Amino acid sequence: MEYLMTAEEMQGCDREAVESGKVTGEALMDKASLGVAKVAGKLLGEVRGRRIAIICGKGNNGGDGFGAAFYLGQMGAEISVLLVGSEAEVSGDAKIFLDKAKKLSSEHAKIQIEEFAGVSDTLSLNDFDLIIDAVFGTGLADEPKDPAQKAIQMMADSFTPVLAVDMPSGLNSNSGTVYTSSPRAVATATMGNLKRGLVMNDGKENAGDIYVVDIGMPGGLTALNGVETFVTGAGDVKNLLPQRKAETYKHAVGKVFALVGSVGLTGAGIMVGRAAMRAGAGSVVLGVPSELNPIYASQLTEVMTVPLPQTGDGSLSLAVLLQIQKNLEWANVLVVGPGLSRNQETAQLVAKVLRSHDGTIVIDADGLNAIADQPSILQETHAEVILTPHHGEFSRLTKFSVEEIAKDRIELARRYARDNKLTLILKGSPTVVATKEGKVFVNVHGNPGMATAGMGDVLTGIVAALLSQKLGPVDAALVGAYLHSVAGDIALESKGVYSLIATDVIESLPQAFRKVESGEVFEFQRVS
Repeated sequence: MEYLMTAEEMQGCDREAVESGKVTGEALMDKASLGVAKVAGKLLGEVRGRRIAIICGKGNNGGDGFGAAFYLGQMGAEISVLLVGSEAEVSGDAKIFLDKAKKLSSEHAKIQIEEFAGVSDTLSLNDFDLIIDAVFGTGLADEPKDPAQKAIQMMADSFTPVLAVDMPSGLNSNSGTVYTSSPRAVATATMGNLKRGLVMNDGKENAGDIYVVDIGMPGGLTALNGVETFVTGAGDVKNLLPQRKAETYKHAVGKVFALVGSVGLTGAGIMVGRAAMRAGAGSVVLGVPSELNPIYASQLTEVMTVPLPQTGDGSLSLAVLLQIQKNLEWANVLVVGPGLSRNQETAQLVAKVLRSHDGTIVIDADGLNAIADQPSILQETHAEVILTPHHGEFSRLTKFSVEEIAKDRIELARRYARDNKLTLILKGSPTVVATKEGKVFVNVHGNPGMATAGMGDVLTGIVAALLSQKLGPVDAALVGAYLHSVAGDIALESKGVYSLIATDVIESLPQAFRKVESGEVFEFQRVS
């Protein structure tokens, strides 16, 4: 797993590394600068003769920019270093690299160093082949002021590609939200470890392709012990995929039982069943309202159904409990919620199942609404619970607004999972998995085309299938969310963002499994 850090956590690592005496700040900045230059080379192809504007702040992010100017100048690029501030305000390691760039400038006519304020009114960033944004990085804690804000706005308005250093300037490095404006970078060279703001909210689009630069951080830092947020990687998922013996049979590779459906909401259960089968479950049985059973039977081939007692509204009734004990004993995992409706008797059924069942339960959709109405159920259950809410459902569970959740989904998910001793898959962009121990895993795949009806039902079926194949709750959640989003990205290639539907994701699951197994999926690129 890759660490996903806040600015404060990364600063703690930097500080400990230098104070330990194992590495100097200058050495860290030197490797960071060279890494930026290498990424610039990847973007441009040929560096020699290309015009590059490097906009530098006064702090360490600017220092990385000065160092990049030094290396790119040596490679033959034509460099314009634009300092947001004055040379007198630059100190520490940044001053060392400013002086190196100045020395090369005096020997190399193709490097110019100027103060941004003095040239901003006549400057056209569209005249360059590449802009390197080294104004703030993770050092921005509040809304930027002029002249920095003017520089950020000029980069945002320019048609020239932008390479951000550590973080696109103008973004909150923890939440990924934009203060006033921020350039939409084609790539970001981030130092040492991934930062939260690169994958959250606006940061996901503004960061572009992410390159993680090895800056020579020593191993064994105690500051890493407190980091409990990670990015789920393809290698992690590949290692967790269920393995099958050569000689096996359907009940040995996973049995799923699902309580689903009501009048007008039959599709949810159908997608759960199909997704579970595509994700490897050996056998799937849907418990459905009796009058709806013919609909399910006509739509499903591999998935079996059990007609169960229903309410006058056509949803599952409390009498279901008397008939499903054998199904519960048979199944490796129980699914509750998709398409159940908001009927009050059905909600009571959900509560009774949670209080009486001690197996593994995946709860989605109307099962979550039942919990929102009776939150004490979670404290009373003996089951291993996995919840899969989207932001609206999580808002009903927590009473936080959707806007508050979007801004701080990592910490809110962490708190809820820990307080309620369960595994939480908070769907969104990005989807996060939170554990009862307080760890959070962020999945960076997926696309806007997946914002359509039925996607959550597909995810529920995938997770249930993985649980039935003996993966633990956290591993099933990590792998399920990952495969679901990768399948969505595969489907996007042929269906497009407007036409992608949930069943496309089910049909793309076989290719998603193959891509993960063959190492064709990755989250970012490394630069050393």
